[in-house]
Amino acid sequence: MKHLPLLDKISKFSTFLERLKKHFLTVPFLAIFNTLTVLILGGLSVYAKLNNQGDGVERLFSDPFNFWFPYEGILTGVSEVLWCIPVAICAFTFGVLRQKYPRSRSGIFLFFSALLLGVFFLDDRFRMTLILSRLGISTKLIYLCYGSAVFLYGVKFWRYIKTTPYLPLVAAFFLFAISRFEDMLNLPSQGVHAMLEDGTKLLALLNLSLYFWHVCHQEIGRKLPPNADT
Repeated sequence: MKHLPLLDKISKFSTFLERLKKHFLTVPFLAIFNTLTVLILGGLSVYAKLNNQGDGVERLFSDPFNFWFPYEGILTGVSEVLWCIPVAICAFTFGVLRQKYPRSRSGIFLFFSALLLGVFFLDDRFRMTLILSRLGISTKLIYLCYGSAVFLYGVKFWRYIKTTPYLPLVAAFFLFAISRFEDMLNLPSQGVHAMLEDGTKLLALLNLSLYFWHVCHQEIGRKLPPNADT
């Protein structure tokens, strides 16, 4: 009889694990991404242990913080947050709309918007253009590819874009162009350089976020009214 409480605890723990497993598997890809992340982090830990590179792994998680200048890079951080907003809401709205309208024009527009902006975000955050230029790929060629992608995007979806309040979108891409080509001006003033490169990018991202927030809200309200079947 003394073993019953222990057996009861084991039974409850097993039930808890089964319930946890059930909830874990209800979210698509949750198990895959968690397992993949654990494997990557575990691999990094093993590599650091075998090669005595613990400080190198630590740098991957280091905070870009300057105690003496806590405001340093704050607007860059704001820009990175703003980058994520249109990418996330476009991808999410596309996922919602495709459940009932898999071939809708707006859904396709939002999918390619998320894809295009996602590529630009990765380039900006991880300095892909700089890395590729160091590998011998011409910066002009990279900008030409980006410009061509934006042109094709505009041509493909112009009919749909015209049905939306598109001025912030056009302004955003125009400001991005100024930010990208500012380096060619060789301005002597660092303040003017920062405003033309990073200030215009921040303003562009603000316009992008507001535009896609409005468009996604409008599309969900239009395609999925409150009395829609669930």
